[in-house]
Amino acid sequence: MLKNRFLVLLLLVGVFMFSSVNVSYAEETDDWDWAEFERLKLLDTIEFYGLDILHEEEAFEKNTTSEVIYNPMYEDGTTLDVKLMVTTDITGNITAVESDASLMTMDILKKKKPKNPKTKKNAVPYKLNGGSNKASFINEHAYNKHKYDSKKKSSATATQYGKDVDVKKLREDTMANYDNKWTTKDNSGQVQVHYAKSYDSNISTKDTSTKNHRVVINKSKSTRSTQYPLSFKN
Repeated sequence: MLKNRFLVLLLLVGVFMFSSVNVSYAEETDDWDWAEFERLKLLDTIEFYGLDILHEEEAFEKNTTSEVIYNPMYEDGTTLDVKLMVTTDITGNITAVESDASLMTMDILKKKKPKNPKTKKNAVPYKLNGGSNKASFINEHAYNKHKYDSKKKSSATATQYGKDVDVKKLREDTMANYDNKWTTKDNSGQVQVHYAKSYDSNISTKDTSTKNHRVVINKSKSTRSTQYPLSFKN
């Protein structure tokens, strides 16, 4: 998928170069929609770096520019850091993305194969009543919000772990063997590291069935760190 996204970006760059040569023609005929071109290029860049995932998780402050280090894991076990500056508007939507990736770095991104969760077994670790074991959670906040509770319904805003999921092992495995990783830094200097990993089966309840796990480490305030099953089902 990462390779395909790069090819789309490369195609857009090619179109941009071609259009620059023929800018006078475009201006005369009004055939070239620059606004639409920039919109599509931004959307593709957002998807390419997985920023749409962070945006859905409300990782960015509104009306500001945040630093993001994109750190994907490849099938050969190597990683590569790309520094991004992500700008949002007053509604929180991403309006600009600047990357420090050189042509050489982009070439590496194109050639390397990103880690594919489907090619390896990522079994959900089992622990009897693990979803409600307080000692297994990263902190009290995560426990109170995401523990298994048979008396409450799991929701997208407060997902619960499955009844017999080993929460601690999920966290440790997600951090050690992540599929994707982002480090964000806001204007106040707060640094958070986001880990993402997909598993073979549901890690939540049937109400919010999902294979996607997230761990967020807040480097400034550990009490704001968290872990949870990621689901968009209400």
